[in-house]
Amino acid sequence: MNLPNEKTTTIKLNNSYSINGKQKMLKLSKVNVAIGCALLGLPLCSLAQSTPSDASEAKEKNSLEVISVTATRRETTIQEVPYSISAYGGDSLEENGITDFSTLARNIPGLTLNDVGRGKNGISNGIFIRGINANAAGSENFGSKTDPAVSVYLGETPMSANLEIRDINRVEVLRGPQSTLYGSGSLSGTLRYIPNKPQFDEFSGTVTGKVAQNAESDGTDFDSDIVLNIPLSDTFAVRGVVAKLHNAGYIDADYLEGLDENNQPTGEVFSRTDINEEDVMMARIAARWVPSAETDILLSHAYQKDEIKGSTATSEGLEGYNTGAKMIGDFEREVSITSLVIEHELGDSAMLTSSTSFTSNEAENMHDQSYGYSYQNFWQYYAGVPREVVRGIKSYKTDTFTQEVRITGSLDSIDWLAGGYYADQDYDETADDYIYGVDIFYGMVNPAAPDLGYRNVQATEFTDRAVFGELTYHISDDWQVTGGLRYFDQDFYAFQSVILPPCGPYCGEGALGYSSGEGERNFTDTLYRLNTSYDVDLDTKVYFNIAQGFRHGGANGAPVDDLSTELVEGGVYAEHPDYLYFNPDKTTNYEVGTKGMLLDGELNYSVAVFYIDWQDPILNFSTPNGGFPIMFNADEAESKGAEVEINALLTDSLKLNLGWSYTIAELTKDFYRPNVANGEESQAMVASAGDVMPGVPKHTVTASLLHSTEFMDGISVSSRLGLSYKGSFITGYDERNADSISSSLLLNASVVFSKDDWSVRIFADNLANRDDMTSSASDEVYSGEKFGLQYPDQLADPAYRVRPRTIGLSASYSF
Repeated sequence: MNLPNEKTTTIKLNNSYSINGKQKMLKLSKVNVAIGCALLGLPLCSLAQSTPSDASEAKEKNSLEVISVTATRRETTIQEVPYSISAYGGDSLEENGITDFSTLARNIPGLTLNDVGRGKNGISNGIFIRGINANAAGSENFGSKTDPAVSVYLGETPMSANLEIRDINRVEVLRGPQSTLYGSGSLSGTLRYIPNKPQFDEFSGTVTGKVAQNAESDGTDFDSDIVLNIPLSDTFAVRGVVAKLHNAGYIDADYLEGLDENNQPTGEVFSRTDINEEDVMMARIAARWVPSAETDILLSHAYQKDEIKGSTATSEGLEGYNTGAKMIGDFEREVSITSLVIEHELGDSAMLTSSTSFTSNEAENMHDQSYGYSYQNFWQYYAGVPREVVRGIKSYKTDTFTQEVRITGSLDSIDWLAGGYYADQDYDETADDYIYGVDIFYGMVNPAAPDLGYRNVQATEFTDRAVFGELTYHISDDWQVTGGLRYFDQDFYAFQSVILPPCGPYCGEGALGYSSGEGERNFTDTLYRLNTSYDVDLDTKVYFNIAQGFRHGGANGAPVDDLSTELVEGGVYAEHPDYLYFNPDKTTNYEVGTKGMLLDGELNYSVAVFYIDWQDPILNFSTPNGGFPIMFNADEAESKGAEVEINALLTDSLKLNLGWSYTIAELTKDFYRPNVANGEESQAMVASAGDVMPGVPKHTVTASLLHSTEFMDGISVSSRLGLSYKGSFITGYDERNADSISSSLLLNASVVFSKDDWSVRIFADNLANRDDMTSSASDEVYSGEKFGLQYPDQLADPAYRVRPRTIGLSASYSF
């Protein structure tokens, strides 16, 4: 394992490279170096950014250092990865202000986020790639009984939480299914955060502070972090990062309801400004020990706590940044991830890696449910209800244990990988709706809790066992073929119960109106990858890739009707038995692409064309009778499109980065939703073949101009102007029952001054102060004229808005 420090890859122009001092043969040239750097968001290394004389000097030295990637579970360069991949190095993440999913999505073409704020995105991460999106807008509050469509990794640990991107070596975005190596959830791609490892050479650190102001807030944003690297011996070191941020709110509320000490509506309506504040604290610590030249052991723990007030949604019926919410939401989440990664060299040609992790994700979400009841006959016919105020409280907890062991090696012209994977996950969710005043209205003593109108309890258990492998045969120095397989065996159990105390025996068993359902399933399947690539010349690579992705199926546990008897087990809200289970969904991705360099190294590119066949897509929606959150399989869907990335050195000091994606994602068969009422079955069409999938814009564009220079006494100045464009899209499964979100164009600008160990960054996000919508929930027109209620129309139609123009200053000092 050689030097006990961070692994580096040294690229040599004589077609060889070394990893930690060991020579490997690889067909590389200036295209490998430049594309690797450019797609990492870095300056084009010393070769591409230097003057001609400097470049000649670099060639004479015959050596350049670049950041490596490990997307294929091997250390290599982006140019050598034979499918579509983008990456950002740690310096570029900091310079571009990339700290979470939202800011990352604006800088990576084809990486799309259904941005509904930190609160809802903390429950459902909301990211998708290549149009494979399962969630209609408004379903983000539902805890998922399967994996997201894009798997997310922190180091070697799979997770779905939206975590702060701090002290990160790089972020890798792998487009297209990756299930042979990354398992369930890699339905359309994988996102990898690679933290910096502890180093043994010297004590070092960085302190950063930021202050900012957005155009619609009376408050101020604060952000600070500190990174320390502490070597305790030549073979043992500790590294840690702690960060704390506060984002001021900018949404005002003028329809908040007053409640007395017993949570009874008083009839008072009051106002608050800047209700959507965000506070986040994160910490990560890692200890690294290299007991021998062959063994590297890394133990790490990450923790993050989010405290989010309000929502980023305004109301479509109001002007400006205003909401008709009756209560200020409150979201709290704690995430902890503990992992142990052991790497051990087996001779000169193989590496054994063991990754063990424990993950806990616990959250509680208080949200305004008043408008969710606005269509109910309860409000329409009972004018004596004091006020219509409903508080929803959802609690979520997920505990996951994962263990993966894999061996990688090489033998002559063959590279091979084999591994095994085990995961065990427990998920619990409780959803309560408190209808304030309902007990007084009915003159009842609530048998469950005061004013509790609804409680939904869910519990799921999931176990995944898999073996996987890949084999690459180098037919020649220019041509390789890769084949991969993954076999998995999964068990899934789910339970769900519902109580409706005001409805009592009419809605189920006993005074609580109790109903329940449960089920368990087992799934097995085999997935494959087939890939080939060919180096046409020193500056051009072409490839063809077929890869599959999947998400596990399971059981909803919704109360269902037993159609084989006359007994309705689920009460008046019993659902069709088809809602008890849902099957896995699977994608098969066909991709053709090329990577290369033009204009003698001053322009490099990556182009891919893809088609994805999506079988049994798992969609997230509510049942027709009880409105229970479930997952359900449609029949078929597809996504097709193209992706282009271009990086050009326009002058010695001016660089252009450009990315474009084009995606068409639609159902290819009609989608029906089953129902049952009084023992009679029926079906209702939800969407037709040809209807586009929700949240998927046809076009996304990212672009940036970067200018670097020096002046005065060695002060470096880097200026950046960035553009992010997201085309229009719909929020539901078909245009008839969904909102249409207009296209969005955002500009960001920054200037960084650096000298020695100091760096100062001045930035403006959303430079033009656009108030574009990022998403919306389904329309719930809250009509005072129809129901005789006290508020105007469309207060319940939430429109999520991009953060207003934010201007700020950050400074960092490294030591």
